[in-house]
Order: sequence, then structure tokens, then C-alpha cells
Amino acid sequence: MKKIKLTMKQLVIVLLIFSAVTYVIHYLIFRDFHHIAIFFVHDIAFLPLEVILVSLVFDKMIEKTSEAETKSRLSIIETLFFNESGNNMLRYLIRFDPDAPQLKEILNVSEEWRSSDFAQAERRLSAHPFRLQLEQIDFFGMHYHLTERVDFYRNILENPATTQSDEFTAMVMNIYLLWEELDCRTDLYNLMPDEREYLGGLLLMIYRELVEYWLDNAYNHSLHNRPRLKRLIATNPFTE
Repeated sequence: MKKIKLTMKQLVIVLLIFSAVTYVIHYLIFRDFHHIAIFFVHDIAFLPLEVILVSLVFDKMIEKTSEAETKSRLSIIETLFFNESGNNMLRYLIRFDPDAPQLKEILNVSEEWRSSDFAQAERRLSAHPFRLQLEQIDFFGMHYHLTERVDFYRNILENPATTQSDEFTAMVMNIYLLWEELDCRTDLYNLMPDEREYLGGLLLMIYRELVEYWLDNAYNHSLHNRPRLKRLIATNPFTE
């Protein structure tokens, strides 16, 4: 049986006709036009208040609930990302950071940290030079790591929840771009100087983004999910 679908215009017309017919039936039964007029004016007077309640109050409540659910899903995705890939990349890259001791001191997060501690760490992190000894980086090994997880990155980028965080999406896109750049080269052991410089610059940007987002992720857990913060501290790549 074919379903009947009404357009918005048709639906409005049907509802207006239904309202008019209801008023006519009311008049035919009670023969009291004065009573109908009183309640008609009353309904019109209440209409702006009803619009305010629905559009501003209820819609805002629904929006906040939806936003909280989206943030919760994003937090899970971020945690999965660091467990699956981010922490391993940080453990590898920090070995080639000549300023690693200072970085480890800055990011020695504990359960006792409060917002002021995270703010201080963020300020110190903004002054960190973020250098890597790029000549020692094994781009072949990096390509292998990314290839094993490339479908995982695609799924993250396709997930609607990640649109709530431009920084997280940009970081994953840069990692995916690095994989594409590595994947299109046939000999990652003998890169030309300009190729190594380009790949090194991209990797250095990703390194900084990973570190900064790791701290941001820890801060969010400290506010909204203390058990998850405890697990994050137990796998802290900067204390190993």
C-alpha cells in the first residue's frame, strides 16, 4: 500500500481546516460564539509565550543534552585514538626530542592536579621548542605503524562526533596526510634531502599537536571522568 506524504504547505492547510471544523462543531453543539471568541483570543495571546518556551527553553535543553552526548562520544574516540596509536607515536618520537627531560617534567600529570596545574603546564608547553632529531627517524617504521591503522584513522574522520573538535580532526587529518606522503614513496630508507625535510616538518607539526592534545585530553578527563584520568596516567607516554 502506497504511503501518503504531505508537504509542509499541505500539512498547514490540513491543520487549519481541522481547526476551523473543530470551531464549527463547537458552535453547533454549544451555540456560544462569545465563549469561542474568548478562548480564541486567549490562545492567540498565549501563542508568543508558547513559541518562546518551545524555541528558547526546550530547544536549548535538547541542544545541551545532544551536545553532552556528542562530547561524551568524542571523549571515547579520543581515548581510543591515544590507546591505539597516539601514545605509541609519542613514545617513539620523544626518543628523538633533545629536550625530552623538560617535556617529561611538564607532563608528569597526577590525580592531584587541578585546573591551575593544567594551566601552568599549558603555559610551559607553549614555550617548549619541540625539536626532533629528524635524521634519526625511521620513516619506514613510521609508515608501517600508520598503514596498520589507516582504516582506524578513516573511521575517526568519518565519525560525526569529531566535527565538534576542529583541533582533533586537524591532527588526525595531518597524520593521515603523513601516511599518504609516505605511502606514495618507494624507498623510505633513501629519501632525498628535500623529501626528508618536508616529511620531517610534517612530522614535527604532528608531534606538537599530539603532545598538546594529550594534555588537553588529560584535562578534560580530570573534569568529567576521573577513572579515565587514572587510566591515562597509568599509560602516560612521558613517564616511561
